[in-house]
Amino acid sequence: MCAMNLDEATTAFGLYCRSKGLAERTLQTYSYALQCLRKHLSPNGTSPPIPTAQELRAFIAAMLERGLARGTIRIRMRAIRAFSNYLEREGIVATTPMQGVQIPKVPARYPEIITKEQARRLLRAARRKTWTGKRNAAMLSTFLDTGLRLSELIALNLEDVDLRTLTIRVRSRKGEKERHAYMGRALARALRRWLEVRGFPEGDTPFFLSRDGNRLDVRNVERIVERIVARARLGAVHISPHILRHTFATHYIQNGGDPFSLQRILGHSNIKTTVIYVNLAGVGLREAHAKASPVDRRLV
Repeated sequence: MCAMNLDEATTAFGLYCRSKGLAERTLQTYSYALQCLRKHLSPNGTSPPIPTAQELRAFIAAMLERGLARGTIRIRMRAIRAFSNYLEREGIVATTPMQGVQIPKVPARYPEIITKEQARRLLRAARRKTWTGKRNAAMLSTFLDTGLRLSELIALNLEDVDLRTLTIRVRSRKGEKERHAYMGRALARALRRWLEVRGFPEGDTPFFLSRDGNRLDVRNVERIVERIVARARLGAVHISPHILRHTFATHYIQNGGDPFSLQRILGHSNIKTTVIYVNLAGVGLREAHAKASPVDRRLV
């Protein structure tokens, strides 16, 4: 029997994760999942022993009975699987408690996107003649032409955007490699128009900023997008910076881009994530083969 109880093992696991330099968000996800497990195992507050596979199955069943989304359950159980693997690796338990425990699958669900016409109406609604309008049009165009995450757009500095080579350096987040995104000429024109009126010192300063020269935050940008969506009168269509990222990826594939290039542009670590956009784009295999047939092209 293991000498550690769940609280002691959780503390040891937390120290291990921090020593590995895991992102703060990952640490929070792991911590919350283990708190939920502890509460399930010991409602009276005493520290329970490390759970068995049977107890973990009961935990999953209890979450399903409470009506928790399967996606939420998967996130929690993957965190518990990482914890269980750590226990086995460190010799705290002889066998991982997750052995033989099946994590519920989530039905395939495609991300939301907007149409090309909706994107055009959104850009027209940015009111490009004003200072904020030129900034907002440049931000929307950046989302739609590069697929940057909201956090990545906010982190951009002047030195990261090269209008000569049509390249944007995307600063690495913790645990990720730095990468480059690329822009078309229409986006480059929108960015130039913004820089012409931007003002404020140059150098290592925010590319997109507020009227008082401060870096925009997440809520700033979300509110800007919400106001432009309302002005565009698109009805009940939900549009967020992340939906604009999905829209870029889908239209990139529809316009002939390949998923391996898209994977690098978006910064996905797994090609499976990128392939979702191939399915969403509705690119037919028959049409793809007609374009690329080696025999038709006399390559064989």
